[in-house]
Amino acid sequence: MNPRDLPEVVAELIIEMHEVRSELRDMRAEMAGMRKDMRTEIGGMREGMRTEMSGMREDMRAMPEQIGMSVMRALEPFLNRLLEQDDKIKSHEGRLSTLENPSI
Repeated sequence: MNPRDLPEVVAELIIEMHEVRSELRDMRAEMAGMRKDMRTEIGGMREGMRTEMSGMREDMRAMPEQIGMSVMRALEPFLNRLLEQDDKIKSHEGRLSTLENPSI
């Protein structure tokens, strides 16, 4: 290398260094934007998950009530027959009592 070319080489290196710094700045800005987008996306996902979990909690709270209603609906015919039989038994007891004690 010729010593006379040294100032030109240094100038080119300085220009190259400024270009690299500029590209680095741009890359940092792009990364910052990506981080911001990522935070926004993650925040949205978290909010969505919270909403979903809240809905699931409400569904789970409602389940025992729904199960109870389903059981009652399923048992209703049986309970009605049981009450009818109870009414028949009471009626028969009343008639039997009348037959055993006609004076009452």
